[in-house]
Amino acid sequence: MTINELKEYIYENNKIQDILESLGCHEVKCNDQKGYVSATQPDGDNPMGVVIRNNPYLNYRSFSRGVDYEDGKDLISLVEDIKKMSFVDSVKYLHKILGLPFEFKKKEEKPKKKHDPLDVFRRVLRCNRRVVNVDDIHILDDKLLNDFVPMLHIDFLRDGIMPWTREKFGLCYSYRKKRMIIPHRHWLTGQVIGMNMRTMVPNYELLGIPKYLLTEGFSKQLNLYGLWENYNSIQKAGYVVVYESERSVLKRDSLNDPTGVAISGHSLSQEQIAILIGLNVDIIISMDKDVPIEEVRHMCSKFFNIRNVYYTYDKYDLLGEKDSIADASNKIFNFLMKHKVKYDDDERKEYLNSLKEKRI
Repeated sequence: MTINELKEYIYENNKIQDILESLGCHEVKCNDQKGYVSATQPDGDNPMGVVIRNNPYLNYRSFSRGVDYEDGKDLISLVEDIKKMSFVDSVKYLHKILGLPFEFKKKEEKPKKKHDPLDVFRRVLRCNRRVVNVDDIHILDDKLLNDFVPMLHIDFLRDGIMPWTREKFGLCYSYRKKRMIIPHRHWLTGQVIGMNMRTMVPNYELLGIPKYLLTEGFSKQLNLYGLWENYNSIQKAGYVVVYESERSVLKRDSLNDPTGVAISGHSLSQEQIAILIGLNVDIIISMDKDVPIEEVRHMCSKFFNIRNVYYTYDKYDLLGEKDSIADASNKIFNFLMKHKVKYDDDERKEYLNSLKEKRI
């Protein structure tokens, strides 16, 4: 199997702990909530001496050994370090302890699955089952931002994000990590509760570098990005625009439109719903174009008969396939906002009818 297939096998079959134990690591613990497996080094006593991300990349970090996630090391690198093996021998070692044949062959292209319209509702149900606990919020020291340079990467400038927006939202750049640092401030207190770090390395996908890295233990579902900075403007305007990404909030602010917040995805947590309702303003759901209309209506249904709720919909095909309306020019943005759809009784009926049709 290929290297990626091997790593996917380890991740999907929960083999990280077994591998660490085989390497002689001690105190192996799996932290499901924070998404990593920790252990001591074979010759150490620090219970966090080894940290492996529980994801398909299997990123490896060890502060005691001077290894950071940004160094691009993974579980295979850990085998190399501990066993003093070459990369190839480390891969052979993993195949052996996992009982897998050591062979490489071209991955057969899987036939595309037939689109199932129920998938969107299955995704919604999965999201609703996720438990969000506000006690999981951890406050970070603002001084952490002093480790980074208060500047914009040229790609952010080209994307339309202006210096005054950088200053307002506290954006920074890490030369060492080659990432833009996007601080998330708690919507009510303004305290830093996490950071999203966006790689600026060209062709990062080919190099196996994650596009985004979150502060360990930070749950984006506990907050609304941009609400702390835009709260007064939202109250003055009487409405809030709910986007998927931080970038949309930043781009609109750079065009003097400080009415946006981001949910950092396209599913609403119960905490985010409660925060939005508590603003006591009209709510405009504005997801990226590739999010199905059923999913958008499902989100609107959370506010039905509680707040005036609308959604933007590009029925005129003015946006790119995966664009947000924040990516468009002001002219197109204003046009789509003018023609936003109110989630009223008729819309509610259409949404419920679509659910019935999917069940038949």
